[in-house]
Amino acid sequence: MKILLIEDDEEDALLLTKLLTRNQLEHYDITWEPSYETGLVELLQGKYDLCLVDYRLGTENGIHLIKAARRSSYAGPIILLTGANESEIDIMALQAGADDYISKGQLQSDFLHRIILYAFERKKSEHERERLLSEQIAGKELEKRRNEFISVVVHELKTPLTSLKGYAQLLHKKNLKAGDEQSAHLAERMNSQVDKLTNLINDLLDTTRITNSQLSLHQELFQFDTLVGEIVPELQLTTEHQTIYREGESRQTAWGDRMRIGQVITNLLTNAIKYAAEAERILVKTTVSNETITFCVQDFGPGIPKELQEKVFAPFYRVEKGGYTSASGLGLGLHIASEIIRQHKGSLWVESEEGNGATFCFTLPIYNPCL
Repeated sequence: MKILLIEDDEEDALLLTKLLTRNQLEHYDITWEPSYETGLVELLQGKYDLCLVDYRLGTENGIHLIKAARRSSYAGPIILLTGANESEIDIMALQAGADDYISKGQLQSDFLHRIILYAFERKKSEHERERLLSEQIAGKELEKRRNEFISVVVHELKTPLTSLKGYAQLLHKKNLKAGDEQSAHLAERMNSQVDKLTNLINDLLDTTRITNSQLSLHQELFQFDTLVGEIVPELQLTTEHQTIYREGESRQTAWGDRMRIGQVITNLLTNAIKYAAEAERILVKTTVSNETITFCVQDFGPGIPKELQEKVFAPFYRVEKGGYTSASGLGLGLHIASEIIRQHKGSLWVESEEGNGATFCFTLPIYNPCL
């Protein structure tokens, strides 16, 4: 440990050096400066692990030196050495920015060694805490700027995409009217790709809203079974190979954001269609208890390993095992769905065994007019 000793009394400096070099637990490399001026200049070079400074330094004193060092942004540990009869110097030293103080009348090798190590370790802990706090603040600022950037990009992309969709639909109608089925089919595929890109952009926007706690809900009363009955036939049209079977009804009125709950149901069914592409059936099951509606989508695909099941709800996470690597997307759908359900005071989870498919379920509180 490199120590700077600022002491104007040569005998005291020799005594302190002797006490420090006597310690067997730590090797101290000591540099002595005999004056306020040279000591402050040497200290501010930042070459030392710790500074010992005497209170009396000719016409100046150690407290003035400590204040000058702290004003110059010196952050290292400083211990003030006081005389045996100098009262209240201890409080003044701490107020000036000293990390500790010790009376020369108490100087013993082991005691001085403990004071030095304590001041050094405490200052090191303070620096580490400040570093972590700075990193946290910087991380939040970076996250804020990232979210602002995503929001700007998303809004800038939406306008041309809306125009592209309009042109694709117009081309489809014109080509159908002209009897050009091939061109009409190409325009229809263009429109489909625009829809996919729009969905990806909406997912990015929703993720940013979640991060900024701005995902708003427009709640109303709605029939849960009616919502399921609208979505299932629509998604059945997107797959020829798989058949979606419904089992059970809630016969309950729900209170929530109908569009957002529909978004969750659509996400679970779309995932089942994508990730279990080789299976022939998908099972949609609705059950009800005294307080909740439970909705589940069961696929018969490759399943999700136990160690990855919690990760699938994290943003931008995609399973990289089995048949999952071929599916498109940003890995945001389940993250958004879990946040929507959480804001509805429900829960979303997965039950799966690798090789035996996966079942995603969520609960939704039943509307109770008495609450």
